[in-house]
Amino acid sequence: MATSGPRTTPAGMPILRFQVQHTSVQQEAGKTRQVEVETEMVAYGKVAQELAQARPGNGLKLTGFIDRKGARNPQLELHVTGFEYMTEFGITAPE
Repeated sequence: MATSGPRTTPAGMPILRFQVQHTSVQQEAGKTRQVEVETEMVAYGKVAQELAQARPGNGLKLTGFIDRKGARNPQLELHVTGFEYMTEFGITAPE
C-alpha cells in the first residue's frame, strides 16, 4: 500500500487516497490465470484514519464499493468501507 498520508475534506472529514497492488491466481473458464493489478482507492472517516496506520507490504482484505469519481466524472473510484489485516494463515487483528 502506498499513500501520501491522510487529509481532511473542507467539511472536516478525514480522507485517504492510496494505491494498492493485488496479486493472485484465479480460475476462469477452467483455466488458471495470474492476476496483477495496481489501482487507486479512497477511504473516509475512521476507516481512513485506521488505514493510514497500515505499512507498505501489509496484507489487507478490503471491503467497499465502486462509484463514479464525481457527478460529471464517470471514471470508476473504489471506496474502502472496511478492512482486515491478513497473514499467510488467515485474518488477524491490526498491529
